[in-house]
Amino acid sequence: MINKVRFIFLTCMTLCALGGVAQAQSTSDDSILVALKTVDPELLPYFPRWIITEPNLQLQIYQIFILDGRDKRNLDMNDIVVTCAPIKDPANPVYNILLIECGKEKMVSSEIDAKMRKLSYKIADPKRPYAFRDIPPSTPPSSAVSDAILDYMNTPTNVTHAFSASLFEQTLKLGKTDFWLHSMVGTEGSGYTFLAPGEAKVLLRRPLYINNDPETRPAIPNLINFHIGFGYRLTDTSNGLLSFIPERRLNAGRGGKGIFGFDLHAPFHPQVGVSFHLEVPMAGVDSTKTIDAPTYSVYRRTGLDGREMTIAPLIRTTGYAAVFYNWWVDPEVPENFFRFDLGLSYTDIRETEVVNNNGNVFLRGDNNNGIGLFHPTEFSDWIYAKIEYRNQKNFPFGISMQYSNNYLLSRVYVPLLGDWLYLDARYAYSTISAERARPFDVSTFMLSPVLRFNF
Repeated sequence: MINKVRFIFLTCMTLCALGGVAQAQSTSDDSILVALKTVDPELLPYFPRWIITEPNLQLQIYQIFILDGRDKRNLDMNDIVVTCAPIKDPANPVYNILLIECGKEKMVSSEIDAKMRKLSYKIADPKRPYAFRDIPPSTPPSSAVSDAILDYMNTPTNVTHAFSASLFEQTLKLGKTDFWLHSMVGTEGSGYTFLAPGEAKVLLRRPLYINNDPETRPAIPNLINFHIGFGYRLTDTSNGLLSFIPERRLNAGRGGKGIFGFDLHAPFHPQVGVSFHLEVPMAGVDSTKTIDAPTYSVYRRTGLDGREMTIAPLIRTTGYAAVFYNWWVDPEVPENFFRFDLGLSYTDIRETEVVNNNGNVFLRGDNNNGIGLFHPTEFSDWIYAKIEYRNQKNFPFGISMQYSNNYLLSRVYVPLLGDWLYLDARYAYSTISAERARPFDVSTFMLSPVLRFNF
């Protein structure tokens, strides 16, 4: 269900673009500001924006910001920008002020009504009886209209409630508690997306330490973000309706996994930090316990003694540790965001033999009949590298590329309808050489719609 307020607002915008009919019911300031971040670029000209150049008016606005306790270092009397709601009739404009910016500081409509009501009447006068300079429609909104966000798609920090769902993952923000629930399918830190590794996980994310630096806090509100959770095995070995993707070749073992990790930002420069993530099995391979054989993906192999074996590969300990850097190309207009990660990864995969002893099926992994244990042995096996690009403004989309465990994992997401329906596509490509090829290394492509509701 589309957020009602946003739907009404965008509908009004579209009607204005087509020639104009009566505007729908008024929308709250906060909802309008949210819509400003995601409005289609073709509709941007319908937001009247101008710079006030009248010295006396500049001084009055500047003084009001000072009296409101704003930091003088952030104020610029020569950079006062007014942003208004779309107008119905360009020939008879009626300006509804949404935002007034003075340098890096801003006041939204509710603050303007409370702190500069009389002055706002003059600023909003349709004749604008003061010196001003219109901002061309091609000029993008300022950072006050579009906030800098670390992860616009998955964990937006500028909302109270958030929910998103796709075939890959689901997230839920629990109100003002700063707790996030995150459920996902796959082990993408090792390059295995969606059903490929035969496991899924549920994480609880929580910030532990607040960023007290006033300049970087809006974009990076916390210096430590901790997550903890558990992993569980998937029992369905078929893809059902998703027959176009390869059937999975890996399995999670019994007993689940314990998971924890964190992002630690440097206090002296929060854009830089260290990322750590570890997934550890909670139980070993126990040959005394029977298994439900149809829930394990297997392949056949001839052992060293010439005997044909049925092999079930188990994905065991995985994790990575990396140094990261967050970079907004223009901090004043934080539209283009990059994140770079570089470090080490570890993936442990153990082959086990499926043994049927008079109808009792169990796993055995302690013999030497050609059963393999796969873990990093060469330099390329250890590398963990990732680059992400996100545009989080008028047309939010993102691209990422990760190298880990000899896999290239790429992701692209683009909006389909407004800010509530996206398309998310991921492709995992095995780069391992033919000489070292493993039976469970299969390239996988998968796409999914994404539903998002933020407010």
